[in-house]
Amino acid sequence: MTLTAILPTLRRNIPDPLEPRLWPEHTVPRISDVVVGGVSLTRLVEITGTPALLTGDLPHPKPAQTRAHGIGNDVTVLVFRITLRIDTEAGKQVALTDCGFDRVTPRWDECRLIGRTSTTKNTTIELIPGESGAAPWPYPIVNLPGGLHQGDLLAVPCAGAVALRDVRPELPVKTVAAPMPRILELASAS
Repeated sequence: MTLTAILPTLRRNIPDPLEPRLWPEHTVPRISDVVVGGVSLTRLVEITGTPALLTGDLPHPKPAQTRAHGIGNDVTVLVFRITLRIDTEAGKQVALTDCGFDRVTPRWDECRLIGRTSTTKNTTIELIPGESGAAPWPYPIVNLPGGLHQGDLLAVPCAGAVALRDVRPELPVKTVAAPMPRILELASAS
């Protein structure tokens, strides 16, 4: 348990710590952001929208040797938005997101709020991919600030190199029956 988890008001002055072995090299936590290799994740979202991805290498004591041997050491940071936040009568907290998780391997214990600072205590929130329709169950349950609301940005490291098609919601395809083609005959002039 971290000091910012015990005293969440400290988040205004110090960033939540992260586990450097799970994030790309040169990752630096900020009070309301994470900077990966000199790229601010909130600025990345301003430019590209959500979901957004940033891929880098995992820290390794001998990176040149691991690359030479072809050892996979990629890690991708997924940034996504909360599209709806619901508190049920049973006390369950649910948040719908704008991306899918079924084709990636997120490190949910490292998921963090970016873009703003929350001083509320952490609570468990179930994340549901809201745009993709019927997503596989069970949904991930993540420990996040209780003050999470619609529009908030979350960042989470994922194992391996992830493509945008792996996290973009698949819109349902609506099929429409095509009308029967009509054949026009030209009248011959006699």
